[in-house]
Amino acid sequence: MRLVEFLIYLLGAHAATLQRLAALLGEGVLRELLESIGDVETEKEAKPLTVQLNRPAWSAPSDAYAEIEAAVREMRLPATLEFYLWSYPPYRHLIESSLDLNATIDPAGLAFSDFVDEAIDQARHWIRKLPLPPEIGLQAEQVSDFPWRRFRGAVLKKLGKRPLERVR
Repeated sequence: MRLVEFLIYLLGAHAATLQRLAALLGEGVLRELLESIGDVETEKEAKPLTVQLNRPAWSAPSDAYAEIEAAVREMRLPATLEFYLWSYPPYRHLIESSLDLNATIDPAGLAFSDFVDEAIDQARHWIRKLPLPPEIGLQAEQVSDFPWRRFRGAVLKKLGKRPLERVR
């Protein structure tokens, strides 16, 4: 699996999370909440995801960016949600890094399972950071958990691992 494919899965899970939160809270309320947390990054978000990659012999980064843009277009998100999708901190850390998006993820690498689980931990942390009342916060966590479980299963399956086996 190439890093760009992983990013597309990551963005897909976050898009589904945004859609579920918009359905729960209303798009206007969600937008206000997202604006209130702004670009302030906590220590958890500042920790970049790391993984062992195998460099391709040749790569065209523009093709990888085009793949990501096409995948996001297919998600057909409202403009506001698409804006917040692009600004998702774990995605931004990877896309703004010097990593080659066409590099392949080494599924045998010791860090791979941690890479997937850390992406999910960061998603959960992102949800918990939203300034929601406790009863709504619990609902928000519950509705957002499904896309990330699906993300984990899809990524592991793509890499030839059994999605239900213990990874950590």
